[in-house]
Amino acid sequence: MTEQILLGIRDFLQPYLPLLNSHNVDYLTCNHWNTYVPEWIRQEDTVDLYDLFEKRYKQRSPARHLLEELIDQIVDWKRKIEQITYTREQFEEQILPEKCENELKSLKHTTRTFMSPKKEHEVEILAPIINRLANMVNIDSIIDYGSGRGYLGVKISYDYERNVLGIESSEEILHSGEKRIETLSKYQKELHDTIKYKTTSTIVNSETNFEKLFSETFDSYSSSFLLCSLHACGSLSCSLLNHFVENLSVRAVANVACCYHLLEEKFVANPFTNYYSENDPCSFPLSHRLIQEKAKLGRNARMLAVQSFERNKADQTLNAGLWYRALMQVLLVEIYGLATGLQDIKLGKLTKKSMTFEEYVWKAVDKLKLDKTKITSNVINNYWMRYESCRHQLHTFIQLKVLFSGLIEMMILLDRLVFLEESVPTASSYLVALFDPIKSPRRWCLVSLK
Repeated sequence: MTEQILLGIRDFLQPYLPLLNSHNVDYLTCNHWNTYVPEWIRQEDTVDLYDLFEKRYKQRSPARHLLEELIDQIVDWKRKIEQITYTREQFEEQILPEKCENELKSLKHTTRTFMSPKKEHEVEILAPIINRLANMVNIDSIIDYGSGRGYLGVKISYDYERNVLGIESSEEILHSGEKRIETLSKYQKELHDTIKYKTTSTIVNSETNFEKLFSETFDSYSSSFLLCSLHACGSLSCSLLNHFVENLSVRAVANVACCYHLLEEKFVANPFTNYYSENDPCSFPLSHRLIQEKAKLGRNARMLAVQSFERNKADQTLNAGLWYRALMQVLLVEIYGLATGLQDIKLGKLTKKSMTFEEYVWKAVDKLKLDKTKITSNVINNYWMRYESCRHQLHTFIQLKVLFSGLIEMMILLDRLVFLEESVPTASSYLVALFDPIKSPRRWCLVSLK
């Protein structure tokens, strides 16, 4: 059933990939509204697509027009996905064992955790789940893969008295994590003496011996591990899954992924190098079935996969930076003769709250070291007036793309789930929606137990 839904999503997304791979920067210069948006959607440009989706999801009724038919198709796929995935509550009730005696204390009791509210939300949910997964397969040793500053690993180690090895290639980030532990120790006195969290900057590859690495770090032997990661970036999540498949000592995995735009696709060229080879290692697709189908998404579609419908719905306003950047592109092309395209012009984040478009333009011109004499305040204002009526259409355009975001992410994650089912058929694998999608858009955790 999982494979059927995966292939169905692939087929459903296929005709919309040109839209989903369009770049918002080029919205005005390349006339995306008329190029990619069907006329039957353009005719409904006053409709709030987020509200319509929510209404159609909650209460089904016969579709009155083609837009509602499209929304209903997306809703149908969402319901099918719900049949093969778990909410956190379902996973805890149906799969996880009862809470154990080692769930006694918590860093939550400290005065401060030195985490952002988002990170604290994630760690407070994921850490006890990892502890219970480890109990299910009788594992004492945890490896936090791509551990960053150790938010998750420290929590698991201290709360549940487990040996946790944090693997992080950046020495700078590791040092920052060590300073955080020192600061935490001032508020939680016993932390420094009792914590069983250690780190290494060793570069991990397919030849890495986790048993040896663990024993060298802890001066004790362990023959089985749970690999976990909280927002492992890009291909790092795929590396973690490959270790689970190929390494007998890795008996469980819990992976929350992010940064899908950094994946290397097997059948799509990297837009920055324009190079690809079907023989090179890739991180999408992983499953044999999608490889056979030569499935592809594209970088911009994968970037869209990190968007959350729920979070975007909660903030209904169009980000001023998106509109400013699209309009700035018109100036760059028409006045400065710069070529449009993803890799030609990079401005990054320039906008601040209450910044006007004129202020944005001058900052952009400074950053790109362009000739200021070619524009004036009057010229900038004329461009604003000329395109102001298009702003609402850009809002609708972005809403339309975000409606597909969950299906794009699910195509990536179900590909990984099918890969695990193909590669380790005796393992039990699950896809779980752990976090509040408004607080933490990358909320899906892929779990597998041998």
